Amino acid sequence: MSTALTIIAITATVISPLLAVQTQKFIEKHSQKKSLKIDIFKQLMATRSQNARLSNEHVHALNMIDLAFYGKLKKGKTKRSDSEGRVLSSWKLYFAHLNTSYPGNDNAQGAIWNQTSNNLFLDLLSDIAKDIGYDFERVQLQTATYSPVAHGAIESDQIKIRKGLAAIFSGEDALKMEIINIPARQDS
Repeated sequence: MSTALTIIAITATVISPLLAVQTQKFIEKHSQKKSLKIDIFKQLMATRSQNARLSNEHVHALNMIDLAFYGKLKKGKTKRSDSEGRVLSSWKLYFAHLNTSYPGNDNAQGAIWNQTSNNLFLDLLSDIAKDIGYDFERVQLQTATYSPVAHGAIESDQIKIRKGLAAIFSGEDALKMEIINIPARQDS
């Protein structure tokens, strides 16, 4: 009986560190994945106002959704939670909408496109919040954002400048000049 106990003690001594290392790796992997999801959510929350949705941070966060919410790959098969599936479905709908043409000069169609875009984005943000354990109401996600008017004005001015310079450099437009005063010629 003492030989059996000795073997059990030795086996436990050898296996315990291996189990501890594997457990630590599992915890780190889960923590890293959760951290990536939270980082994406933070970026989308920080850039959720209309003026910020073209920022690099916003676009980067959107492009990371497929990776972060992919699920687990086991034996060549994907296993994802229901909430991860909802996030990916919301993202696919929003992505498809973003890849449709904006209706240009048609103000009514443009307003509909913008409203659809906002609704799909809020669905996505809401689904991500639920997946990572945050309990935000949809109205809070939609309205609890601070975006100074000056930021919108700066963005609008930058767009005008960029478009104007692009038109000049491409030859579509010319640089307009106005002569106000021609100095008198002085004879020496």
